[in-house]
Amino acid sequence: MVKIERIKTYVERLDEHIEGGIPKGSVSLICGMPGCMKSSLAYSILYHNAINEGRRGLYITLEQPIPDLKLHMAKLNMSAESENLTIVDYNTIEEEAKSDMRFETNWMKRVKNYVEDVKRKDASLELVVIDSLNALYSLTMVTNPRKEIYYLFKGLKDTEVTSFLVSEMELAEKRFSRYGVEEFIADAIIHLDLTRKEGPIPELERYLCVVKMRSTHHDLQYFPFMYEGDRFVIYTKKELEL
Repeated sequence: MVKIERIKTYVERLDEHIEGGIPKGSVSLICGMPGCMKSSLAYSILYHNAINEGRRGLYITLEQPIPDLKLHMAKLNMSAESENLTIVDYNTIEEEAKSDMRFETNWMKRVKNYVEDVKRKDASLELVVIDSLNALYSLTMVTNPRKEIYYLFKGLKDTEVTSFLVSEMELAEKRFSRYGVEEFIADAIIHLDLTRKEGPIPELERYLCVVKMRSTHHDLQYFPFMYEGDRFVIYTKKELEL
């Protein structure tokens, strides 16, 4: 049997349900509606891998300003600085593109080129987050979604980094991505969901489901999903019964 190297999510109990973690070098969608903590989960994976294992990570934020992102993560007790975790934004990539001889106006190619350049300069880069795909699409004209998204995903895989792409879903939307092709091309889909719990005072509960993960035996259960102290945690049926 071929042994697959895996990247831990550091979500308590989740890794044991996905054979130890996410296959190294894969491209994963982290998708859900607003308020599901998609960005927080993506950042948490990079943060805990940087802090605990010294894995080099790159977080690309195309919507939220870096100071706001850092403040939000600090409120989740992920404030420790790490030389292994770099955060860049729209402006960083824009400036890099202007100084690149290959000057590219298509932002999907820009981001791909940027990741390739970082990896070429620093071979230790292992993990990349793009937050979000929807913001990336809004920066460019997508005329052939299947072809253009395929080359984006392929470019990320060719760098041999493990990528996490945040994908926003509309309320009541059944597709996990804007164009509906991303979920077929991606190696994994981690769906975060919100469900209304009825009662005297109705409240929303978060759930996590690994809908798809190639080369991995995994549950299809929607696990209750929470942030407790300084970490994400899921609860299984067994734990809930106890």
